[in-house]
Amino acid sequence: MKTTHKLLACLLCLSAFALCACDDSAFESMNTNSKRSSNADPNYQLTQCEAQIWGFWLWHETTLNYVSPFCQYLMGNWATTTYGGRYAKHPQYVGAIYDYMYVLTLKNLVDIVNRTSNIKQRNLHYIARIFKVYCFGIVTDLYGDVPYFEACRGHFDDNVLPTFDKQQDIYKDFMSELQTAVDSLSASEKTKVKGDIIYDGDILKWKKLANSLHLRYAMRMVKADPAFAKQEVSKALHNPGGLISSAEEEALVKYVYDSFDWATMEYRRNGIALLMKGTGEYPATYICSTFFNQLKDTNDPRLFVYCRTYDETSPNNPFGRHDITEDMLSAPKAKFQPVDPGYFSWERWPSGYWSSKMQKYYAKECRPQVNNFYLRPTSPGVIMTLAETKLLEAEAVARWGSEMSSKTVEQLYEEGVKAAFHHLESYGAEAFKDADINTYIAANNVSADQKDQIEKINMQLWILHFDNPWEGYANWRRVDYPVLKSSTEYGAKCLNSQTIPLRLCYPLFEGTYNKAKYEEVLQRLGGTDDWNKPVWWDQ
Repeated sequence: MKTTHKLLACLLCLSAFALCACDDSAFESMNTNSKRSSNADPNYQLTQCEAQIWGFWLWHETTLNYVSPFCQYLMGNWATTTYGGRYAKHPQYVGAIYDYMYVLTLKNLVDIVNRTSNIKQRNLHYIARIFKVYCFGIVTDLYGDVPYFEACRGHFDDNVLPTFDKQQDIYKDFMSELQTAVDSLSASEKTKVKGDIIYDGDILKWKKLANSLHLRYAMRMVKADPAFAKQEVSKALHNPGGLISSAEEEALVKYVYDSFDWATMEYRRNGIALLMKGTGEYPATYICSTFFNQLKDTNDPRLFVYCRTYDETSPNNPFGRHDITEDMLSAPKAKFQPVDPGYFSWERWPSGYWSSKMQKYYAKECRPQVNNFYLRPTSPGVIMTLAETKLLEAEAVARWGSEMSSKTVEQLYEEGVKAAFHHLESYGAEAFKDADINTYIAANNVSADQKDQIEKINMQLWILHFDNPWEGYANWRRVDYPVLKSSTEYGAKCLNSQTIPLRLCYPLFEGTYNKAKYEEVLQRLGGTDDWNKPVWWDQ
């Protein structure tokens, strides 16, 4: 309840700031710059930014319509298959994250950084810089070269036409920013950070997140700039404060608004959960066969934790549907039939089975969907987990040896996989049995071969990132694991590409409002906004 009241208080304060703009005092001086806010508390701006990242549903249409199907996590409903499964460009969806991230979250973070450079708000300043790196990481990983150094500064220096910076320069600055933040954050600082809904102002945990993000982005460069990547990975692994090392230190946005609300500016609940629920009588968020079969073929105990099958009863009440998963597992003729890449749920109609228990015939219901707990408005938004840090550290050791860690690849892999299992418990999954996890690890363990180690580590990262698809898409492009076949190879008719796109296209408005800078970045892409052109680190 303490966290609930804190979040609501923060958001109410933001509303109060907006109302203050209508007071008579706003007219005291005609010379006041109307573009600048003089009374917004940067602590509560941080609240807004943290809540928006997984709560703002408008940009998560891009996540579910492109990013998740590109990774072959989801497939089947109309938008997911049309855009992300059959590679059709939709101007609104491909550019939504870029469109909204700059004008909402990034603009506020840049403002916080600029207004907290004084010594009294030292920790808030560096926390905002860490979170700014994370948010810019989402944008540059999806689009490639983007405005960064000059971005969101129009209300400070009147530059509303920022340059598109090269991704390698952005990443170099990421390394510097995160290192500076770790070196500068102070747990003894008297001025406490308020409004932080991730760590409640815990400076030691923010240091761990900064180091963990440092590791993530340094590992992103292993093919594009191996020497620099190794140098920065070593820094991240040996920095004071360490990495995220327990489930309690995971960076999760914990939502408390237990209601579905389609207001465009509502972000107090999980926006992806809202979209997965959908507006129809029944949810239609189906699991892609690639993801389902990987878990099935390896006897992964997480299979029916990630997904379930449901009887379409109780319209407009997803939590009132009857779960028929166990019935299917016990019925001899029942067959789980996930959707292949590039296909709709109604194509290749499931063979179905007769349920003696329910006394009815099921067909479409044999399509696995996301587990109901992903539809809860209070499901957490993932920034970074213990499992990711362990698996990335394991890969660092696989690539560069014991100088990176005192632990072996095998030890770190085991710790990472176990943490990935337990991460699902944060959504409400029942606790996994140690014996089941150990059996799975023994059957899917790494060998002494480096290639095998890197492949299996990153297969686990792909599974882990099911609920963090931005990172799943980035990591798949980084290492090319798992090896994904395009929808065309499954026989689907694709529109604007015959292979899985490697980036998203810029919003159309950039060609109008920032024409010269936009044309400059297009030349670096070969003259067109080609979504099959890899970003810099995707070598």
